[in-house]
Amino acid sequence: MNIYQTVTDRILKQLETGVAPWRRTWETGIPKSLTTGREYRGVNILVLSSAGYSSRYWVTYREAQRLGGYVRKGERATPVIFWKWRTPEDLKQLAEKTGRQNLAPCVAFTSAVFNLNQVEGVAQPDDDVPNRANGRLDVADRMVTVMPDKPRILHTASREPSYSPRIDAITLPHLSQFESGAEYYAALFHELAHSTGHPKRLNRFSELEGDRVERYSFEELVAEFGAAFLCSFAGINSLSTEALQASYIDGWTKALKSDNRLIVRAASAGQRAADYIRGKLPAQDITERPELTAESASAAGTGTPSAPTPLPTPLSLPQVV
Repeated sequence: MNIYQTVTDRILKQLETGVAPWRRTWETGIPKSLTTGREYRGVNILVLSSAGYSSRYWVTYREAQRLGGYVRKGERATPVIFWKWRTPEDLKQLAEKTGRQNLAPCVAFTSAVFNLNQVEGVAQPDDDVPNRANGRLDVADRMVTVMPDKPRILHTASREPSYSPRIDAITLPHLSQFESGAEYYAALFHELAHSTGHPKRLNRFSELEGDRVERYSFEELVAEFGAAFLCSFAGINSLSTEALQASYIDGWTKALKSDNRLIVRAASAGQRAADYIRGKLPAQDITERPELTAESASAAGTGTPSAPTPLPTPLSLPQVV
């Protein structure tokens, strides 16, 4: 089974119905592992959040049994990706065996998980309830506040939000021009995610490959995913963003069909952008370890190496209220 193709096919199936799964209303917050309590990351957020369940918690078949419950008959599992890190000894032995250098520091695996809604006999955690509306925009505003080294944010009467790497500035319509505060922050998060590619932040723009169209498609997906992760964290739902132009859907569909690793790479970069904006990306990771992207993190934290000291004032809330 091709791990990347499996995940890509799930996303394509929804795109072909005219729905971008990362723009769903995620009132329950970012998906979590029930046994570890850790949030899923990257592409796993997209896969699990778009599965259509109301609980944010997920377990494996065996975990449900260990907790004294069981998966209901006929329920289908959802695949998630996690990464197993190779030790220096593993890399040395593999290099000697294959004759290859610059081997990947981790290898991808899949795991089958079930939503808590598919399980009987397991208690529902107290925080497994929809995020209340009060405070969502406050959380969104705090995320903008804690972002390190922000670009300039300019407000004009323009109709389209944009980010200019040349002057490192975001241009947004005035708040009154948006249908709601949620719409405003969804647009701002998209442009802030773009801005993380600037050389003085994550320097993503210099690493983009392919022709102009391919680079544009990848960067737009990164910004889409980064904004989606931030909106999910804040509990923001933005109904009008469900309706996307057919050209965008068609472009993303073609791009994903031509490269089944694109969705994972873009989701990884989007997660990294969201982490940066939340002030949670370790400074050492930015300056010394650019190869260790969010793609290299496991689905729910298992197997992730210890992180250096994070940037000051990170925003991390277990539950939006």
